[in-house]
Amino acid sequence: MAEPNYHVIQRNDASFDVEVTRIDALPKTAAGFATEAEANAWIVQDRRLWQAADPFRKPAYRQRRGY
Repeated sequence: MAEPNYHVIQRNDASFDVEVTRIDALPKTAAGFATEAEANAWIVQDRRLWQAADPFRKPAYRQRRGY
Protein backbone atom coordinates (compact mmCIF):
# COMPACT_ATOMS: atom_id res chain seq x y z
CA MET A 1 0.00 0.00 0.00
CA ALA A 2 1.37 3.40 -0.95
CA GLU A 3 2.07 5.99 1.70
CA PRO A 4 -0.28 8.94 2.02
CA ASN A 5 0.57 12.22 0.30
CA TYR A 6 0.54 15.43 2.32
CA HIS A 7 0.22 19.01 1.11
CA VAL A 8 0.49 22.04 3.40
CA ILE A 9 -1.81 24.88 2.36
CA GLN A 10 -1.63 28.45 3.66
CA ARG A 11 -5.04 30.01 4.13
CA ASN A 12 -5.98 33.67 3.67
CA ASP A 13 -6.06 34.19 7.44
CA ALA A 14 -2.36 33.07 7.65
CA SER A 15 -3.25 29.72 9.25
CA PHE A 16 -2.29 26.42 7.66
CA ASP A 17 -4.16 23.28 6.65
CA VAL A 18 -2.82 19.88 5.64
CA GLU A 19 -4.51 18.00 2.81
CA VAL A 20 -4.03 14.24 3.10
CA THR A 21 -4.56 12.00 0.09
CA ARG A 22 -4.57 8.22 0.41
CA ILE A 23 -5.13 5.68 -2.33
CA ASP A 24 -8.70 4.31 -2.27
CA ALA A 25 -9.89 7.05 0.10
CA LEU A 26 -11.33 10.52 -0.24
CA PRO A 27 -8.91 13.40 0.45
CA LYS A 28 -9.11 14.77 3.99
CA THR A 29 -8.04 18.06 5.47
CA ALA A 30 -6.58 18.71 8.91
CA ALA A 31 -7.28 22.38 9.51
CA GLY A 32 -6.30 25.21 11.80
CA PHE A 33 -2.55 25.04 12.36
CA ALA A 34 -1.11 28.36 13.53
CA THR A 35 2.25 27.84 11.82
CA GLU A 36 3.70 25.82 8.98
CA ALA A 37 5.98 24.13 11.53
CA GLU A 38 2.92 22.88 13.46
CA ALA A 39 1.43 21.53 10.23
CA ASN A 40 4.66 19.73 9.39
CA ALA A 41 4.90 18.29 12.91
CA TRP A 42 1.37 16.93 12.50
CA ILE A 43 2.41 15.29 9.22
CA VAL A 44 5.33 13.55 10.94
CA GLN A 45 3.00 12.21 13.65
CA ASP A 46 0.33 11.12 11.17
CA ARG A 47 2.97 9.20 9.14
CA ARG A 48 4.13 7.42 12.32
CA LEU A 49 0.57 6.44 13.20
CA TRP A 50 -0.15 5.27 9.64
CA GLN A 51 3.00 3.12 9.59
CA ALA A 52 2.28 1.73 13.06
CA ALA A 53 -1.21 0.62 11.98
CA ASP A 54 0.38 -2.37 10.19
CA PRO A 55 3.55 -3.53 11.96
CA PHE A 56 4.37 -5.90 9.10
CA ARG A 57 4.46 -3.17 6.46
CA LYS A 58 7.95 -2.52 5.12
CA PRO A 59 9.09 1.10 5.15
CA ALA A 60 8.59 2.69 1.73
CA TYR A 61 12.30 3.31 1.25
CA ARG A 62 12.97 -0.41 1.61
CA GLN A 63 10.16 -1.37 -0.74
CA ARG A 64 11.59 0.80 -3.50
CA ARG A 65 15.10 -0.61 -3.15
CA GLY A 66 13.84 -4.18 -3.13
CA TYR A 67 14.87 -5.12 0.43
